[in-house]
Amino acid sequence: MTLADYLRFFGDEVLSLAWQHVLLFAISLTGATAIGVLLGIAVAKLRAVAAVAVPAVNLLQACPEIVLLAMAIPLLGIGIEGALIPLFVKGVLPILRNTATGIETVDRGMVEAARGLGFTSQQLLWRIELPAALPVIIAGTRVAAIMLVSVLTLTAYIGVESLGTLIVRGIARMDPNPLLVGSVLTAVLAVAVNYLLVGAERLAARRLF
Repeated sequence: MTLADYLRFFGDEVLSLAWQHVLLFAISLTGATAIGVLLGIAVAKLRAVAAVAVPAVNLLQACPEIVLLAMAIPLLGIGIEGALIPLFVKGVLPILRNTATGIETVDRGMVEAARGLGFTSQQLLWRIELPAALPVIIAGTRVAAIMLVSVLTLTAYIGVESLGTLIVRGIARMDPNPLLVGSVLTAVLAVAVNYLLVGAERLAARRLF
């Protein structure tokens, strides 16, 4: 079967799997961003949190993705629930690091000036520090996003339908068509996400300066 024939016969399935991949990616990146930013703020502001959170996240980040997925199965079962938690874990560290670094490197003169104007700690964080750190945070989100696009393909091994389903099917059947389609679409999605977030990062930097 040629690639054109494969796409003609299985095009609807490919589109469905691509949509599922994008949906899972959006959910996992949203969760990782929320958790990563909150932990990053805590790490930048509270040394006690930094002493616990950073080593724990580093340890989890060092674990291979397939190991995290396997560890999640006894707790969360096979399926989407078992896939999302490991994906959150893999996406959190770059965002956490960049959030903490961005906040810690905000111009101290600007911070002291805001305090002199009577800004509270909350106002300082939301109106000065986070806006100034936004380009750095987006850069961390971009790293996490690209990683999540590829890691998502591994969830096919625990019964989650995604573009990884095509890749696994192609490997199992020694069929280059689904393997090629799944790989190319994953790469295209990663490139698209990268360019989108690069644009957001540059826009945030221009607004800052």
